[in-house]
Amino acid sequence: MSLARDIVDRIFFPNRDVHSIPVLDGGFSPNERLDRARQLGDIFDSPDALVLDGEGTLYVSAGQTIYACTGRDFETRRPFVRIEGKAGGLAWSEMTGLVVCVPERGICTVDGAGKIRGWLEKVDGAAIGCPTAVAVASDGTIFLTDGSRHNTPDQWLPDLMQKRSPSGRLITCDAALTNARVVADGLDWPGGVAVTHDEESVFVTESWSHRLRELERSGGEPRVLVKNFAGYPSRIVRGAGGHYWLAFFALRTQLTEFVLREHAFRARMMASVPPNLWVGPTLGGAFDCREPTQIGRIKKLGIQKPWAPPRSYGLVTRLDARGHAVESFHSRASGQLHGVTAVADDRGRVLVVSKGHGKIAELPVSDERSAGEHDE
Repeated sequence: MSLARDIVDRIFFPNRDVHSIPVLDGGFSPNERLDRARQLGDIFDSPDALVLDGEGTLYVSAGQTIYACTGRDFETRRPFVRIEGKAGGLAWSEMTGLVVCVPERGICTVDGAGKIRGWLEKVDGAAIGCPTAVAVASDGTIFLTDGSRHNTPDQWLPDLMQKRSPSGRLITCDAALTNARVVADGLDWPGGVAVTHDEESVFVTESWSHRLRELERSGGEPRVLVKNFAGYPSRIVRGAGGHYWLAFFALRTQLTEFVLREHAFRARMMASVPPNLWVGPTLGGAFDCREPTQIGRIKKLGIQKPWAPPRSYGLVTRLDARGHAVESFHSRASGQLHGVTAVADDRGRVLVVSKGHGKIAELPVSDERSAGEHDE
């Protein structure tokens, strides 16, 4: 039945996402560079996003608290603002101050003293219940991704397994959180948004369709830059040299793709098995002896094979303006930096959030480039 259903889908829905998982090669070739990243400070409790302000202060969202981190390695931390609800995606600009995604509320702006200045909770009369990421243009225009109309950001795995019709939105408003409107609807769990370097377009990631879209701010049809990633793309930010940094919170596996096609099995699994034991991706950081067996996921003498199909994985990639991978940083099946949900580029110093392992780390970008130039 699955084969017949796939054939029917390809005939009647030619633009629907394909099931095949691309090979990790070229700019995505597997390595262990992410595991060589330097951990900055102590572990956080479920960090989700990070952003830097104009003075170099690093803000990290973790649970209900946003921390302000200073120092050479951001080792000095203090609670900056506490949110009624979990704090998620972050952005900052001179015109808006700190912009915070708050599940089941929308977005709010916070001034330099840690005071909440305003909220955007609805657009076109519909609540913003699943804000996943936010970006701000130089003119103060705010772009926000709303992942789903049915689930919150923490319910990303149920949303993946439910396979509802895509209901995500790209929303824009001004710096005062007024004049909000929907730019694009029917997106498949948009997990990241970034204003392009020329500020004429916006990049949006769609996690469940595994793709990267470009939408012109002046209007027009969206353009698919990358139509089939090997992982689930999350937040994206601008980087140095006209490039972009993209975080993937997990890799796709053949077993998960199979389960997503088997509707009866998936429904029984969701009804009778705890969510942390579902056959599907995880952010990592925890182990349960009851977790589902996956083909090739082998341990010997307590050591998991690094090439085993992973439930959790760490992946960050640098893209050019056309969405092509220039380089990537991997934390493989046995690594310690999984579930990367956010990236920040501090004038070439690249910081990442490993939500799965509760870490903030600095990518070994400059050291490796310097070494390569020296070798040449």
